[in-house]
Amino acid sequence: MIKIGIIDDNVPFTEILIDFLSTFNNMEVIGVAHDGIKGMELIENQKPDLIILDLIMPFSDGLSLLKNIYEENITIKVIILTAIGTEEIITQAKELGASYFLMKPIELTHLPNMIMSICSDSVLQKTTLEKKIHNTNNDDKLELKISDILRSIGIPANLKGYFFLREAIQMINNGSETSFSKVIYPAIASKYHTTPSRVERGIRHAIEVGWNRGSIDQLDFLFGNTVSPLKGRPTNGVFIALIAEHLRVQKGIEVGGFTSV
Repeated sequence: MIKIGIIDDNVPFTEILIDFLSTFNNMEVIGVAHDGIKGMELIENQKPDLIILDLIMPFSDGLSLLKNIYEENITIKVIILTAIGTEEIITQAKELGASYFLMKPIELTHLPNMIMSICSDSVLQKTTLEKKIHNTNNDDKLELKISDILRSIGIPANLKGYFFLREAIQMINNGSETSFSKVIYPAIASKYHTTPSRVERGIRHAIEVGWNRGSIDQLDFLFGNTVSPLKGRPTNGVFIALIAEHLRVQKGIEVGGFTSV
């Protein structure tokens, strides 16, 4: 969805423009301003992907607004509407970041393709970046939760297996295939420049340390009756799967949802 701001002092024209652009599913007019001062407020508060900007307006004209955008280092696409298309004005507007110029009166049917052409790449990049940031934040939170769990059951961070365990739990939690010998161990080995067999041994050793040093109450809290110190140390796969399931249950509780166990 391309978010559009309209900055033009001609109220009837802006209403026509809103009605026309609202017929396109991939575009949304998120705000209108009728002078450069209000236009700057619109840009700062609503953060449109593109503005359609008139050059001649009261209080603060289009060129002054472009200068503010340039000086504030705001990334935004700009289509200029003007009835005064002198070479000097066009050159100045281009230097200040204007993407395209339309002479008034304009042919509205040309506008959507122009907007798509100007915005498609930048909007796609912005959406991709937002997803990447969101996923990175989620991964960081998950890694922190796993680290807290491992430390709470007595697995110290100075063990190689601690990091292998954390990676494996993260992979299972994120829906990775549960084949440890064919998928999980090789993937971790590749990341840490070691071998799958060393990853398996490192995880096994870390679990043994936690099982021998960890709090029985904490183990009961995490695993319930599924495993216990009296039954002996669980296998790598069972241990990792149980912690991943515990994390999924906790996530369901946090969002107020229901999680099947």
